[in-house]
Parts: sequence; structure tokens; C-alpha cells
Amino acid sequence: MKLTLHTLFVAALLALAQSARAQWAVQTLSLHAGWNAVFVEVQPEPASCETLFAGLPVESVWAFNRQTAAVQFIQDPANLAPGNPDWLTWIPAGNPAAASSSLFALEGRRAYLVKLPGNAPPLPWSIKGRPLIKPIEWMKDSLNFVGFAVAPSGGPTFQDFFAGSPAHAGQPIFRLNALGQWVKIAVPASTYVMPGEAYWIGCSGPSTFSGPLTVDTGFRSGLDYGRQTVELDLRIKNTSAAVHTYSVTRMASAPVPAGQPALAGPAPLGYFQMNLTNQIYGWSPMPSSLEKLDLPPGQEWQLRLDVLRNQMVASADPTAEYQTLLEVADDAGSRWLVPVASYGLQGVPAKSPGGNFIPASLPSPRAGLWVGLATLNKVSQPAHPTIPNTPQPVDAPAHLRLVIHVDSQGQARLLQQVVQMWKNGTTKPDPMDPTKQVVDQPGHYVLVSDESLLPSFSGAALIDGQPVGQRLSSAAFAFKTPQLMAASGAFGAGTNSCLLGLDYNDPLNPFKHVYHPDHNNLDEQYSQTLPEGIESFSVQRQVQLEFAAQDPNGPQQAGWGDTQLGGKYRETVTGIHRSPIYLEGTFRLQQASHVAQLNDQN
Repeated sequence: MKLTLHTLFVAALLALAQSARAQWAVQTLSLHAGWNAVFVEVQPEPASCETLFAGLPVESVWAFNRQTAAVQFIQDPANLAPGNPDWLTWIPAGNPAAASSSLFALEGRRAYLVKLPGNAPPLPWSIKGRPLIKPIEWMKDSLNFVGFAVAPSGGPTFQDFFAGSPAHAGQPIFRLNALGQWVKIAVPASTYVMPGEAYWIGCSGPSTFSGPLTVDTGFRSGLDYGRQTVELDLRIKNTSAAVHTYSVTRMASAPVPAGQPALAGPAPLGYFQMNLTNQIYGWSPMPSSLEKLDLPPGQEWQLRLDVLRNQMVASADPTAEYQTLLEVADDAGSRWLVPVASYGLQGVPAKSPGGNFIPASLPSPRAGLWVGLATLNKVSQPAHPTIPNTPQPVDAPAHLRLVIHVDSQGQARLLQQVVQMWKNGTTKPDPMDPTKQVVDQPGHYVLVSDESLLPSFSGAALIDGQPVGQRLSSAAFAFKTPQLMAASGAFGAGTNSCLLGLDYNDPLNPFKHVYHPDHNNLDEQYSQTLPEGIESFSVQRQVQLEFAAQDPNGPQQAGWGDTQLGGKYRETVTGIHRSPIYLEGTFRLQQASHVAQLNDQN
């Protein structure tokens, strides 16, 4: 078989489509004998024409391909001939003209002509694919072969549909009739836009108009949270000429096609509310439907949506995705489907913000560096006559920085300090050309808690043109080596604690200092070290972190239970007073890095 550049391009496109992550919907089109003008809303999976039309009595499929100059469309599609440079054509194998095919895969949100035999019975054509957020690319001062996103029951009239667009208002509109000929719509004010149908529409001048309802997520793929993204925006704009009410409704994804990531379940979402009249401010779980009443023309409804990974039921398949569809509609019949996808806490991650690949299927979904603050707002009073061991509220809270590392096995360690550095990659001879070098191990960030290892790495940031490390430390703790934390339950969902000891002769012991001879732990001749209990005492701190499902410091933040954790902080201090001192407060942690190993020297 002769391979052309076009064939190779389509093969690459199909390979890319096979690896694409998606949420699924089924579009069903009604085909009849003769010519059909259809608008495919979803990106089909698979996209191959041979697969999509297998078992259907399709004689040919046509896609308009002209990108320049005004269009002089053919009123009778029967006059179309394979090889026309303005059209891409698919003809099934077995037809003598099959060798002239130039259309090999269908694209979502594109119009097509589908030809069935004259004696074919009416039949449904179901296409499973991924909805796309893809605007129309109009060719100015010309007719355009397009379709529109409207409700299954039908959209607004053509007059209302285009009332908000000067480039289309009053322009000619052609519809394919039952005889297979294009006829001009005589009364746009009483003719409705239908789903899945394609039209020739006039455009006077440049235009970006895609309908009276515009949806924007920033990406054609919709709301794709991957493994790390927490919050994305859904922008809904009234581009009509009238006031409308808009709704966003959650819908279940259709079954997943073969070869695609499995469906782990629906993707639970939260949304940000700010209603100062009713004193509502913060994040809440998204209900089955949200509504925006009476949005004026030209105005936008912006929805901040976060994915609630902590509410996802764990999947046995780490490559499975949580998938949902959002139906965005107005009260006149315009409708878009927005795909939503996310991996769970144990799902396959994407690349880190720094560009480093995070290994798939980490044993612990919380692996990495966590940094935050503990706010101490209660302390016991040992001299209290009745409740000496009960922490009491303080006038002004104290704040302690917390630095915690969780390894790939879920083991947490409390750190006094850590430095982010860069480990250079390595190369090896190219097996295809030994004179060249290829990457053996890519460079990546490392977290260093042992300062003696710092010379082994490069800086992770540039200051005044020099590479330097980025240090995080806590003045609230005096230990030098990472402290293992005992766990009851998984990190982020149970309790972690550790016992920190500070020797009586440690330079950082609060009883010891060089400014007074009674606190240097030396005898009067400064020749011998005194035993404990004469001038100084050892201090012990029992630190406990009890994680909570809700943010203890007020309105819940996006990513709570995922990239943000927190709960109750408790500490017991002995050695400072003859009686233990009990402290309480809250803490909040933010995941600062996904590096799962400390002091990586491999």
C-alpha cells in the first residue's frame, strides 16, 4: 500500500486519540435514505471511518475542507465527485472509488454529509465519544458548513440564535431537504435549530460566535484535573440579545470504550459560594444542579469548581479515572456538555510543576513534603487550683511552623529543616550512534535533610545568577535528624505523634546559656560538667497531630483532604515545670513537593 503524508498524519492522529483521556457521551443521529447533513458533537472513539460506519449501508461521507475564498456550495450534493479539492471523502472498501478516499477519521464538532442508498430504511447511528469545548472557526464573507450545540429537544429559532451576532443576523441559512437538496430557510423566526443537523450559514465579516451560550474552561478537553490540579474555572457567558437563566447539571459518563482508562466512578466536585446577603462564603459540595437566574446579555457566570479527591472511593486500578459530564444549558435550548476527569489519591500522577515525572502508583498517595503552621490557642496552668491539666484559652495564640516528610511507604517524619536541591541527570552513549549521548537518568529535584550531603547536589533556584538551595526550617524545634512519627491510621486520615527529647546539656536547652554562670552546667572552676538537675533539666515534648475531615480554621479551602490537610494539634511538655504542661491548637499543612525520598543519592 502506498503511504502518503496525509495517511501518515491521520495515522498519527488516530494514535494520539487512542491515548487521550476522556469522559464519554453517546450521540445518536437519525439517518435516512439519500443525503444526510449531520453535525458530530463528540470526538468519536474510535475515530476511524471504517470502524464508525461498520455495519451501516453508507455509500460515502464528505467533509468540507476549504479554508480560503468565498464558498460557492453545490445545491445538489449528488453532483459532488471524489477528488474535489474542497472536500475530504470516505468511500468504503469494496467500492471501485475507495482508492480515492481522503477522509480517514472523523473529528468532533464538525459537519459531514453522509450518503445512504436510495432504498435504505431509517436507522439510528450512535457515536460514542468525548464532548469538546471547541468554538466554530468561521470563514468571513462566505457560507460555512456548521452545526450547533443545542438541547436534544431542539434549540431556539435561528433568528433568536443569531440575534447576538451582527456577523450572522439576517444572513442566509440553507437546510438539506428530504429530496437531498439545499433550500434556503424562508422564515428564521419560526424555524428551530436542531441537534445533530448541519447547515450552510452565511457570515458577513469576521466572527467568533459559537451560539447564544458560550462555555469556556481554558481547554478543549473540558475540566481535566489530572492528579495534582485542585481548582478550575467554568465560565458561562450570555452571548445572546436577551436575558436568560442558566443551569449546570451533573451527568453520569457513558461506559468507557475499549482501550481507554477505566471508569473509577463519578468525579465529586465542590463549588465556591459567595453570598454576602445570606452570609455564605466558602466551598461546598456541588449539588446535582446549580442555577443562575436572569443573566443579562454580555454578562458572565464564573463557577469555581474543585475536585473532592478525599470523597472518591478508592479504585483497585491505579490507572482508572473518575469521570463526569456537566450539562450547561440555558432556558432557550442551547446546551453544551463539559467533560470532567480526575485521578484519585492513588491514581496515575502527571508531571510535577517543575516538570519532573512523578512515579505512577505510589504506595502512599501522600508521599512528599508537607509544610504548614500549628496555631496554639490553649495552654494548661499547673498552678490552677482545680483544673491544672486542662488547657485554657490564651489571649494571643502562638504559631509554630511544621515541616513533615512522608516517604513512599507512608511513613511520616517531622523535620527541623530541609533543603530543596537539584540532582543533575546522567547520559550514556546512544546505542544507534555511539558518538552521541542520550539521557540515561533525567535530572530531578531532591530534598536534603543532611547538610553534609549538600555539596553533592546543585542549587534548585537562581539568585543573582547563582544556583542556590531552597531551605525550609522551623525555629520551634531543636532536633537535628528527622524524627519518626508513630501512626494510627494513614497520614492525613488518622493520628501521627512523636516524642522529642532535648538533653539538659544541649546548646539549645532553654535552661542553658552562656550569659550566667548558674546556667552553663559547669562547676565553679569551669572544668567539669555538672550532672542533670543542678543547673539544667532535660526537656521532652510529645507532639500529636490528629487529622480532621473538615478544616478546623474556618471556611474549607479547595483541595481539603487532598493537597491540604489539617486538624487538632496537641503537645505535652515535661521538664520545664515540675508538672507537665499541656498545649492545644489547630494545624494546617500544604503539600509542597511530591519527592518521596529524603537525601536521594541513587
